Amino acid sequence: MSTSAQNPWADPLPKPAEELKTYLATLPDFADSKRMEVRPTHLEHAAVGWKNGWIVKAGATFADDERTKMTGSWFCLREESLDKARERLSKDVYATGGAWDMSKATITPVAVAKH
Repeated sequence: MSTSAQNPWADPLPKPAEELKTYLATLPDFADSKRMEVRPTHLEHAAVGWKNGWIVKAGATFADDERTKMTGSWFCLREESLDKARERLSKDVYATGGAWDMSKATITPVAVAKH
């Protein structure tokens, strides 16, 4: 799939963004998450994903309203299929570097409202 083994977000979109499907992914962290260790690389890679149009919106999830502990991530992303969305997320450094527990990830097709 990816032309970049290091950054799965480095590929150009295979077709115009409006022709791709949109997915909402919730990606919980492992209890002993390595999130902070790989975070700089994740943020660097994700910036490329934003620029290339894969990522619509994204951010962290938290344990409480005070945001005292990150518990995972959420993504609204573009992709050609549900399987390809899971594959691309599985190659993110948070997945390969021990932050996300991909066995508990949920990825759902969604529509993004126009505003």
